[in-house]
Amino acid sequence: MNLATNDDSSPLIVLFHGLSSSPLEFNFLGSQLIAAGYRVNTPSIQGYSFGGNATSWKSWLSEAVSHVQGLQANESKPITLGGISLGSTLALAVASELNDILGVLALSTTLKYNGWAVPWYRALIPAGMVLGLGDRYKYMEKDPFGIKNPQIRAYIKRVLTSQDVSDVGGLYMSLRHMHEGNKLCKYVIKNLATVSSAILTIHAVDDEIANVLNAQLVAERTSATMVRQIYLGDSYHMITVDNERETVAAEVRSFLDSIYGKFKPEPYEDKILSPELQRFLRNIKRGKESK
Repeated sequence: MNLATNDDSSPLIVLFHGLSSSPLEFNFLGSQLIAAGYRVNTPSIQGYSFGGNATSWKSWLSEAVSHVQGLQANESKPITLGGISLGSTLALAVASELNDILGVLALSTTLKYNGWAVPWYRALIPAGMVLGLGDRYKYMEKDPFGIKNPQIRAYIKRVLTSQDVSDVGGLYMSLRHMHEGNKLCKYVIKNLATVSSAILTIHAVDDEIANVLNAQLVAERTSATMVRQIYLGDSYHMITVDNERETVAAEVRSFLDSIYGKFKPEPYEDKILSPELQRFLRNIKRGKESK
């Protein structure tokens, strides 16, 4: 899906949506990037996107790599990849496979499912696969739907009573989707060092699916030419839709403008948006140092 109508000479940004979801997750961010002079491409991947049975993580990666290679062949400027949730993980996987990826937008990166709302029985996925439940068991999405804002959450809930896909994902995902997603995570963790693009991570400290240690893992293990880290204090997992979606769009635009040379970037440190986040990250640092 191509969301852009800008001149073909403007930079192309490829955004991968989350697992068993759709490009609807990028409606707001995509429109903001187009208004800022970028072109946006939001592909659907067979067996990864919502609808139909899951295929293997290797086929997801192969299709994603082929898609980006096809786009690169016709571009005068290097492409930037991005994604949200497991889409961010997929973007990192593609960046580890290809040359000439200028940047990666890692939004709510999910390398480990360690957020506060992840159910304990997620650890039983391999057992479920052995029992033949891969395509039979479907995990139904439920509150909080990755959304902290109560009005947006109520809207998503209403939408999912009448249709199977909303702005924050599909109504359900199969056990096989989750099993293959876990394999993709393990692959990316092992290959983070091969990612040498400039990287922007944006993560909510209250992410209920993947906590901020995921973003820190990206920053610590990649070979990025530049890493910019943003932490949000008023959102859950779906940061492209939640309370701070404007902040996300503004930070993404600023990062893209810097790597595409629209302005000279200043020396950058992790950006902390509130005293509460400063305290949170200090506690994280103390916990890591005590291990």
